[in-house]
Amino acid sequence: MKVRIILLSLLIIILLFTKLSNAQEDLNYFEVSENLYAIENPHGGNIAFLVTRKGVVVIDAGATPNNGKEIVSVIKSVTKKPIKYLILTHSHGDHINGVAGFPNDIKIIAHQNLAKNNASFNTEKLNNYINNVLPGYLVNLKLQMGSIENKESEEYIALEQDYNTNQEYYEDIKNIEFREPDITFEDYYRFKIADERIMLEFPGPGHTNDNMVVKFSNHNVIHTGDLVFNECFPYLIVDHGVDVYNWIKILDDLYEENITTVIPGHGEVGRKIILKDQSDYFKNLSYQIEALKNAGYNLEDIKKRIDIKDFDLEGNENQFPVNIEVIYTELVSKGVEWWKF
Repeated sequence: MKVRIILLSLLIIILLFTKLSNAQEDLNYFEVSENLYAIENPHGGNIAFLVTRKGVVVIDAGATPNNGKEIVSVIKSVTKKPIKYLILTHSHGDHINGVAGFPNDIKIIAHQNLAKNNASFNTEKLNNYINNVLPGYLVNLKLQMGSIENKESEEYIALEQDYNTNQEYYEDIKNIEFREPDITFEDYYRFKIADERIMLEFPGPGHTNDNMVVKFSNHNVIHTGDLVFNECFPYLIVDHGVDVYNWIKILDDLYEENITTVIPGHGEVGRKIILKDQSDYFKNLSYQIEALKNAGYNLEDIKKRIDIKDFDLEGNENQFPVNIEVIYTELVSKGVEWWKF
């Protein structure tokens, strides 16, 4: 059992929010604004796609090649127009590993740090996972299955389902193939396709040091990537450039803009209030950490004293102590002035 826990932990770290499933769930899509659609993706980051008379613009690629193919199938069910552009909001695997499922002739747009981040944070770990970790896990499952005499027992059936799911997943992720972006930018990138205007903005590091906001100017709609985890706990990874203070500023600035609808990286599509909800979560947690630190408590004490039930969020609960540690570390390194939002 210990081996299974370790391997599953590695899976979470390496593939970042990819969800395994015994059966492929249908991807549901809906129209957010005229010709602008959202897919709340159960296998990875949420997708947006804009249909124009000159082609389709897609935001994010899904978590695996099969997930990417599913996304393309949804788009083809809506329009016969070709996919022209694929915009990648940041470098995490659940947003970019589906690229191999997209047509080869698309133009990929990303922040200038994305390719470097993929090479630094994703490639080596993914290769190790495919070549060593997951095969070892599958062998371990087979050994456990072989040690059970009753092939109709609940334990055996659960192991068999686990094996089949991971074997299918293994075959899928072996096809992950990163493609260098065709267009990169540093701060802003604006482009026009047919009658649509799209603005890509790098607002500084928040969730990562390559996160962007995609603004659909004709619709008052934005795709935030993982700058918003709607109604669930966010992932904060220091090595990937997380900056909670700037993240808060980004959200507060966006909330002041003329935005109607927000497509988050994870969770349900919502009105602009979800920008404030994400910001308020960080602020409320920060104030609690500051008060306890000022009262003389160390980090481990603070983790024990802040109640997760104080926050009306559900999902990614294992990230809550990580959130506390990252914010505590920023407070220590940047000082009290950091909290004067």
